[in-house]
Amino acid sequence: MSDDFDKGGPDFSETPEVSDKPKGKGGGKAILGLLKWIAIGLGAVIFIIVIVVVTVSILNRQAKPMTSVPTSEDYQRSTPIWATFTSIDQITTNTIDKEPWSVMIKLNLAYDISDKEIQSELTARKYQIQDSLRNYFSRKKIEQLKPDRENELKEELREMLNRMLTKPAIKDVYFQTFSRNQL
Repeated sequence: MSDDFDKGGPDFSETPEVSDKPKGKGGGKAILGLLKWIAIGLGAVIFIIVIVVVTVSILNRQAKPMTSVPTSEDYQRSTPIWATFTSIDQITTNTIDKEPWSVMIKLNLAYDISDKEIQSELTARKYQIQDSLRNYFSRKKIEQLKPDRENELKEELREMLNRMLTKPAIKDVYFQTFSRNQL
């Protein structure tokens, strides 16, 4: 039997040689697996961010912001405090309707408190103002003197009185009494 071993046959007495495998192939698979999980995580984060941005933009388009500030002039500032001219006597007159109404008005005129000249001019023109007011109301129909039209009346009166004065100093008209009675 030893001849067989000398002839180059298989030698079972020695352990077979183990060939070394390259170590790089196993490490590459681990890096690819790690990169796969990182890509999945980044994809999930990007997906969540996109969903949040889309949801927030839809909600902002549908709802009014809770912090909006009213911009109308009524809400922007309070009415200034004016000085008032209260010396105008009560005016009583009739309307021009077919069935006339009796109208009784007591009004006060508001002016800028820093204007020192206007009070003396209003005092000097007191009777002229009273006559103009009586004439103004006697040319109106009752429909024009209804409570829902008072703001328009105040504006017309303010403009009329400011045209009488040397400068437009009347800032507002206040009705102290405004009664309408059918005769």
